[in-house]
Amino acid sequence: MSGKALRDLNVLPASGLDKNSDISGKGNLAKSYIENINDNGHELQKKNYTLFSATLNKVDIVRSNGLETVNTEVEYIDSESLADIADVDASFNTLLARLDSKDWVSTCEALNNVRQFSIYHKQKLLEILGAVIRLIVKSLKNPRSAVCKTAIMASADIFKAYNDIVIDSIDPLLVQLLLKSSQDKRFVCEAAEVALVSMTTWVSPMLLLPKLLPYLTNKNPRIRAKASMCLSRSVPRLVSHLSFQNHSC
Repeated sequence: MSGKALRDLNVLPASGLDKNSDISGKGNLAKSYIENINDNGHELQKKNYTLFSATLNKVDIVRSNGLETVNTEVEYIDSESLADIADVDASFNTLLARLDSKDWVSTCEALNNVRQFSIYHKQKLLEILGAVIRLIVKSLKNPRSAVCKTAIMASADIFKAYNDIVIDSIDPLLVQLLLKSSQDKRFVCEAAEVALVSMTTWVSPMLLLPKLLPYLTNKNPRIRAKASMCLSRSVPRLVSHLSFQNHSC
């Protein structure tokens, strides 16, 4: 067999693979698109990088090979742009159940309601705040990025609204926020960092420092670094507070 013939044989399988790869790529196009919307978040981050909260809008149903999939687009909105809840009583009465829902869209909507309650109906949410925080922590552990990020943003609003009231419930929130701020998924990491800034801004440093100290010796170097940053923001506030007290005396 000539050298030319051998070269021709070597080319044929590669050509076949190119065709199969092209077919496979087309078949997986819808799946990849949906996964990117639901969990990747990087394209959404480019469009909504400066925004701080999440609302959900259901869009078109994609029909492919007899299957139907609902694409859900996540839009992030800052706290100041959140409107009041249309039906306060109905939303409040179902809030805990929706926060604990297996439907991630329902959970995200409930987390956004938590943010709205903390802004517009602070006293009403206070009635169930402990249970709400426990369910926020559950959402922080959710592997779906949209749920996790929305829970992070709800945490930040909780800190701003309730200040030192949350101190007895802050431990599970703190550990999750330190973990999320230390991970590689950038848009989740940055939201967690904003929530930690909110915590060190609105929670008294005298109460917060004992909570932070154990994490300064954590085995994870990233968590140690994030805890150190929180400490560096809290200490000047503590010094300022003590100085003010001394001058008052």
